[in-house]
Amino acid sequence: MPAKIHPKVPRLLEDVVIEEKFRSKSVTALTVWKRSLVFNCNGFSVFDSIGNLAFRVDNYDSGYKSEVVLMDAAGNSLLTMRRKRLSLYSEWHAFLKDKSDGQKPLFIVRGSYLLPTKALAEIYVGSMSKKRHPDYQIEGSYGNRSCTVYNSYRNIVAEMKRKQVTSDITLGGDVFSVIVQPGYDQSFVMGLVIILDQIGSTERHTNTKSITKTYSRSLTLELPKSLMGRSLSIGT
Repeated sequence: MPAKIHPKVPRLLEDVVIEEKFRSKSVTALTVWKRSLVFNCNGFSVFDSIGNLAFRVDNYDSGYKSEVVLMDAAGNSLLTMRRKRLSLYSEWHAFLKDKSDGQKPLFIVRGSYLLPTKALAEIYVGSMSKKRHPDYQIEGSYGNRSCTVYNSYRNIVAEMKRKQVTSDITLGGDVFSVIVQPGYDQSFVMGLVIILDQIGSTERHTNTKSITKTYSRSLTLELPKSLMGRSLSIGT
């Protein structure tokens, strides 16, 4: 009798834990406000289920960025996230606390731009050079604030949803909920959310430049019938 061949399941690495105190003991609902509490700052303010500030991101510059730092409520750095330059992909590397020289990334997030996948982003714990499969994936629509983070066994890690005040009232996209499943680090999940926001900003910026360039070079005017067969192109 021939031996049975079982499909190889991607190996699930250890859950990413930034600090043990942020590991959810039960299903945890966070409220994310896409605003900084610091005057004249851009960023995020994240509140726990009883309304206390849990995490924050304070940026003094606007637009898409090359580095973002996730902090706890007291302003201590938890994750430093940096966008990899000169890459075909929207790729971000996350380092523990304040990145030091020679420190290797804790995890890497690669955006879906140019990737042959339905996922919004793929997450690799540590190095991804020898991995055939990501350790986590994010699927859904960030623009609609409707995303799900899965581990490599397709178990739900966290979900992003529009913040619903009552059954009839749903808040806008600047305020949304993140539901973290037991056993997962809330700060790790928030790092993914923030990187996903930056990936969206980077791709919108790239696509806008591409569309503007294409439009400026290919605008064509129709001419009268007397000049049939000709076209007039306006370019820069």
